Amino acid sequence: MEPKERVRKSASIFPIPFTAAAAATTTTTTTKHGKMAKAPVDDGYDDVKTAATTAVPLVRLTASPLGPKCPFGKPIEFTLRPGGCVCLKGPSGRGKTTLASVLYENDTTKAKFLSQTLDMEVAVRWNDDIPLRERCGVLFQQTTLLDELTVAGNLTVALQQQSNPPTDVEVVVRQLLEAVGLDYDRDASKRPTQLSGGMGRRVCLALQLAQHKRVVVLDEPFTGLDYDAAVSVAKELVRIRREQHTALVLISHEPHLTKLVLDPDTTSHNQVVELIAPLRSASSLSSLDAKIPNHQSMCFGTRFQDRFLERLMDYILYSLPLIALAFVACGLAISMLTADLLQRLEISGKVLGLVEKEVKPLIKMLTGEDASVLQMMAIRMKVTGMLNQTVPPAKASLYAIGLTKLFVLEVGPLLTALLLCGRIGGSYAGKVGTMQATNQNKLLRTLGINPHWWTLWPSLLAALLASPLLTMVGTFLALYLAGWVGPVYGIGERVTFWTELNDALFPVLRLRSFEPFWNLPCSNEANSNSSNFWTCAASGTKSMLLALRRLVSDDPTHMDLTVTYKIDGTWKDSIIEIATYPPVYHLLKAKVFIIIIVGVAECVARSRPNLTPRGVPSVITMSVVVSGLLVILADWGFSQLWLLRK
Repeated sequence: MEPKERVRKSASIFPIPFTAAAAATTTTTTTKHGKMAKAPVDDGYDDVKTAATTAVPLVRLTASPLGPKCPFGKPIEFTLRPGGCVCLKGPSGRGKTTLASVLYENDTTKAKFLSQTLDMEVAVRWNDDIPLRERCGVLFQQTTLLDELTVAGNLTVALQQQSNPPTDVEVVVRQLLEAVGLDYDRDASKRPTQLSGGMGRRVCLALQLAQHKRVVVLDEPFTGLDYDAAVSVAKELVRIRREQHTALVLISHEPHLTKLVLDPDTTSHNQVVELIAPLRSASSLSSLDAKIPNHQSMCFGTRFQDRFLERLMDYILYSLPLIALAFVACGLAISMLTADLLQRLEISGKVLGLVEKEVKPLIKMLTGEDASVLQMMAIRMKVTGMLNQTVPPAKASLYAIGLTKLFVLEVGPLLTALLLCGRIGGSYAGKVGTMQATNQNKLLRTLGINPHWWTLWPSLLAALLASPLLTMVGTFLALYLAGWVGPVYGIGERVTFWTELNDALFPVLRLRSFEPFWNLPCSNEANSNSSNFWTCAASGTKSMLLALRRLVSDDPTHMDLTVTYKIDGTWKDSIIEIATYPPVYHLLKAKVFIIIIVGVAECVARSRPNLTPRGVPSVITMSVVVSGLLVILADWGFSQLWLLRK
């Protein structure tokens, strides 16, 4: 079968099963104040030949300016009929795409939105015989297809959405492709990224035909096409108008191609609607000028510090609620479980049983007589008193020290890092991946800008500041809640918790130049209120700063950093002592983890130079998973480092 014959036969798959509406119709409009009103309209149906299918009006659109923000100055009106074409003419920014969008969005709130934002009143009246899903489609300025599907897959999805899907989908897909001048055997298996500009436009047009769209909006359909491809697409549009009776709304700045599509010799119902610029008064111009942002705000992001601040605010403000809620939940759960476990831990009975078992033989060995009931009662009372004095404080110390080390050394940095794998790592991988897929990184190189300098270094610097801050905030919340949970379960008092926390969090730094100056001012006599937490939490920091200041003011060249717990301490011992000092260890883990997260996101996103939008989600997923695994592995390495601490 010759190509022309195949095209001619394919026309039968696009029926036009509707007739003219004989009843009077009404138009629904939206005023500037958002009120809906209905009024009878002379829609032009009476003056058409209802016997002729091609003369049946499909849709009528009217639009009027209401204020100074409206991009056009005079009311416009047009009616589309089967096989007709309306060309919206005017310079860029005149509202052509905005008006056309009212046809294909099928959103009742669209007119109200335009009235409030652009000072225009728009009314659309469709032929009631046309089903909603068959009314209007759109060819966007860029080729817009589902990139995870092949050409055949895209058309199959469109066919499945019909009210009566075809039984033999393959045959219909073949006919659709041939109807727009493509070859099924050659083109059906291609992905959207494998199509040229002209082929992509044709597939998009076939997608609209597959849905039996009566009207198709063509928004700059020739953009990016060479002349031959553009002419070929224009001729296909004329043929579809003539054979399939599809009406078109054309927006184009190519006059010669527009003339080809209108083709008055072989088609009818053509209309050119020109959008006239509004006449601006002095007051309206001044009000519009007042809303124009200044140059500095429009150029935000061009400097390194702009991008750094933007990333920093992003990482902190959007991550803080996530971190806070996670640590509140985690802190409460671990604190309550630990306090409940310590409260249920009863050792008095076991100790008294052990004492009775061991003391009776001892008394008999020393006195030669069995221990009397009175003697054993006195011993039990004495042991019980000793236990009552020592066990509760021991439980309180164990509770405070255990939770402090658990959150500071392990849970705080690890939980924050795992959350930031998705929040920061996924965000950064998505940003870089999108720039790869849209050729923005290539553009930066052509401008002489290093893409790493543009995205990596501002993001990494912001993450290095945000991650430790978020880790400290989360750890503080968990420990603060632990200080309130313990006394509720009868485990010590808050002042005891804060004191033990300070001792565990800021122990003596065992370096020869530091140890003599060490000061722990958190007193046991402090009042048991919440402000005491801040006093204890700041005392160790003050001690470190005081020691450093004294050393620097004395003679920094004679600073001795050898450890005090060894006579022959080496520099490795000093490094381990500093690196495993709890506050340093806490911040060091946070920084190493975030470097891993951002580094993995950078490597994964840039490892695919020809990335397409379809591959961006997989880049994000891989970044989150790999960085999470490496963070867990790094956490194991830090635990091995901690075991080296004496």
